[in-house]
Amino acid sequence: MARELRTAEQLSDIIVSALHAKDVDVQVRRDHAYGWQPIVVASPGDLIGYQRRAEEIAIRLRLQFALLE
Repeated sequence: MARELRTAEQLSDIIVSALHAKDVDVQVRRDHAYGWQPIVVASPGDLIGYQRRAEEIAIRLRLQFALLE
């Protein structure tokens, strides 16, 4: 099954929505090992906690979406 292509901004929006938190800023960057990787830039509380949750969400999303060049 082919993965759908999404821009970094679209992937970021999907992750922020899945986090169910306000004022969280996530950037998505290309990663040679995984294809793409989320980076939590700002959060209202525990930055490391949000980063871990974003990475868990990304594991599932990578099965469905690839980063558009």
